[in-house]
Amino acid sequence: MLKKMLRKTLKTIGMLLLLVVVIIVAALVNKPTEQEKKQKEAKELTDKKLDELRDACESYVRMSVINKSTLDMSVFGSNRWLGDDGKFYVTQEFSAKNKFGLEQKFRAECIEDKDGKTDYRLVEMNGS
Repeated sequence: MLKKMLRKTLKTIGMLLLLVVVIIVAALVNKPTEQEKKQKEAKELTDKKLDELRDACESYVRMSVINKSTLDMSVFGSNRWLGDDGKFYVTQEFSAKNKFGLEQKFRAECIEDKDGKTDYRLVEMNGS
């Protein structure tokens, strides 16, 4: 009887030790490398820069529109990306009425270069 309990206890301890070893090995195997950490940091920095540029682009649009109460920024007409040239790009489609009360559609194009210089453009979208 005592022998049986001792055997069960040792089996349980053995299984717990095996579980601990498996958890440790899994943690070590899944630990991100320095390169993966740097890539994640770079992506987070890129996302932050793109968010800031999108906000600046939207502010530029609000400032540029004549009839601000008619401004309608398209939720689905917004794009942002890091170009192969290292520049940050944001586009935002919107519509607003001009001083004659006619609705016009535009696309704001905002580009920030590596030095932080930003170029803002409004392009009228014809036939949309």
